[in-house]
Amino acid sequence: MFINDKPIEDKKDDRLGRLNFSYNLGKSIIDWKGIDSLVIALYGKWGSGKSSVINLARTEISQSTEKNKPTVIEFNPWLFSGEDKLNEHFFNEIAKELEIQNTSEKDIQLADKLRSYSKLFGLIPDEEVLSKIFEKSLILIGLFGLSAGQILQWLSFDVGKWKTILFVVGFILILLSFAKKTLESIADYFEKRGNAKQKTVLSFKKDIKDTLRQRKDKILIIIDDIDRLTPEEVRQVFKLIKINSDFPNVIYLLSFDRDVVQKALELQPGINGQDYIEKIVQVSFDIPLVKQEKIAKLLFEELDRILAGLPKSSEALFEQTYWGNIYHSGLKDFFRNIRDVKRFASSLEFSFSLMCKGNSVEVNPVDFIAIETIRVFAPSFYNFMRTKDDLFTSTDKGHTGSNTNTRRQEIEAGIKDLPENLQKSTQELLRRLFPQVDGVFQYGYSSHGSDWFPMWNKQLRICAPKHFATYFTLIPGGDETELSQFEVDSILNVVSDQLALEKIFKEFLEKGKIQKVLERMEDYTGDESKIPKTAYLSVVQTLFNISDSLPADRMGMFELGADLQCARIIFQLLKRNDDKSINFNIFKTATEKSTGLYGPVYNISLESQKGDKNKDDSMLIPVDKLNELQKACLAKIIEFKKADKLQSNRNFLSILYRWKEWSGADDWKEYVNLITTNDPGLVSFIKSFIFESFSHTFGDYVGKRVKKFNYKSLGVFVALDDVKKRIETIKSDNGSNYTDNKEIIDMFLDNFGKDPDILDD
Repeated sequence: MFINDKPIEDKKDDRLGRLNFSYNLGKSIIDWKGIDSLVIALYGKWGSGKSSVINLARTEISQSTEKNKPTVIEFNPWLFSGEDKLNEHFFNEIAKELEIQNTSEKDIQLADKLRSYSKLFGLIPDEEVLSKIFEKSLILIGLFGLSAGQILQWLSFDVGKWKTILFVVGFILILLSFAKKTLESIADYFEKRGNAKQKTVLSFKKDIKDTLRQRKDKILIIIDDIDRLTPEEVRQVFKLIKINSDFPNVIYLLSFDRDVVQKALELQPGINGQDYIEKIVQVSFDIPLVKQEKIAKLLFEELDRILAGLPKSSEALFEQTYWGNIYHSGLKDFFRNIRDVKRFASSLEFSFSLMCKGNSVEVNPVDFIAIETIRVFAPSFYNFMRTKDDLFTSTDKGHTGSNTNTRRQEIEAGIKDLPENLQKSTQELLRRLFPQVDGVFQYGYSSHGSDWFPMWNKQLRICAPKHFATYFTLIPGGDETELSQFEVDSILNVVSDQLALEKIFKEFLEKGKIQKVLERMEDYTGDESKIPKTAYLSVVQTLFNISDSLPADRMGMFELGADLQCARIIFQLLKRNDDKSINFNIFKTATEKSTGLYGPVYNISLESQKGDKNKDDSMLIPVDKLNELQKACLAKIIEFKKADKLQSNRNFLSILYRWKEWSGADDWKEYVNLITTNDPGLVSFIKSFIFESFSHTFGDYVGKRVKKFNYKSLGVFVALDDVKKRIETIKSDNGSNYTDNKEIIDMFLDNFGKDPDILDD
């Protein structure tokens, strides 16, 4: 899954056409016949492929048939980063490599000379090192003197205080431990001075020069990635090369970003970085420019590979024209070199793995590629976006009700924190990703309304409020409580199998996610490929069967109830049938077989209202078939009454209204008289006429739920005055029927006659 970002070492891996340049570099080094030392520099930005070029050049050298090809030694200053004695490490590493790569007696002798020279090379420490040694020595001597004086004072005062003496001894040991490094530095310094009495540094160096001059093969010392060192370490490396650039038959091949190294060198007072480099480097090359087309080709190859591993369903979401617009609007500007491509591809492939399950993908692939690009290359703006869903997805003219300019200003302020070269690209990319934002920039307000949401939802676009969070949480649906695309697909896959569909709907009922299921189902009601006409009966039958188990309450003032959501799904599906008689048969069959009551009653009621208002064109069924469907509902009501399941229905009052309206007889009245004969039955009956309304006061952020009695509706079925007298008697008796239902009875009596304008059903 993760792409290896190591520099290439084999010509078969060259994807940027650097092979010819690299081989010529290697051949030029082989052909160098000069005796004097040579310093070659390879310049290039981070990630431009300098290390790959060096590896390919080294391959050319190692595979050369030339007899006197150079001995290649790599020195990696990173291994000794943060350590002192870089000079010693340098010569020790060269000595080791000479011993490893050569068995000749002369090279072994040369290695010994280099080790000895490395010790003498550091004979005179830098002024900074001397200063630190002197400073620490003074501190150590001062502390020790203070401690010794204190010991003598204590001893003369009271020799018997052994505890104090032990404390002082311990204190001195701590001091010695603290000063260990300083003492070692001093000892090392004097050891080198002792060795130096036997031979001078210059004589050692002359000896090494003579040995190198007699050596047939040159030594190529490669020092890569100098620009990754700290400024102090960069200066140390260049000082090392400068001092030892007079070794004959030695070639240095350095690679670094020239701008970075120049700035590091110029931190030292009085140094001009460019001049300093030019005094040391004799031959320099710039890494060959890679055209944007090649970077694009590499990116597309990686994207093709990653997309091929996604579920098959993702192909329908990858729209080529949209992808082309996203890429050319600004996405391409984020990719400057092959390292950017590799880094991005590894990240994208992993993130996509979190967004796939089974044959489902949770995001639009094009949008996800764009957002992942922002995350990898502009992380600060990605963090700016992730908590501002309303800023990017709202279809309001202003941002959260503000003036039309505020929303644009807020987005532009976030963009300004990006590097200057990415600001315009990011803005153009956002305008493609979020049509709402495009309108804000063009007209000062969103040119796309919420009527676009169903299409965006289906396409899993980031501009759809439902999907925005998924792109940042990497959790399907944006939250564990939301519905994932995998769950949506699991429904659509069985939409024609009524038993399987009902089973899965009941599972979502148990999880408390049924309304989220109904919301997402609406996104697909116009898609024949997802819900074919042959599945209509299956869907209607399922919705009828579960209707009595649906949540009774709306989630908020402006939320659709589950019953209305089901009715919308049925309407959106069946309106696709030109032949209304087909819809009649679906309704009749589903009603007769329904294990739920309110579903068929509610939907036939909606059709009846259209017929009463002479809106035949908007009806799903022939108007002359209404009576037959109403009779089918009445038969279902009687079936529930006989099973003693009618009054317990959560929509008992609405069903009772339809019974009275469609029956044409007094059978409903007989039923009401029967269930209200005794006082417990009466109290249970009036409970059905309690309803909740939302009250919203100016200044409040949320509405309040207010419980009320629908006295007007109650009066349709029973005499209100008679009910009032019976309820008053129940209260005065103060029996269990009152104490168990005190809140309801008191509410009924306290508000009786005070609220005449209560809405009926």
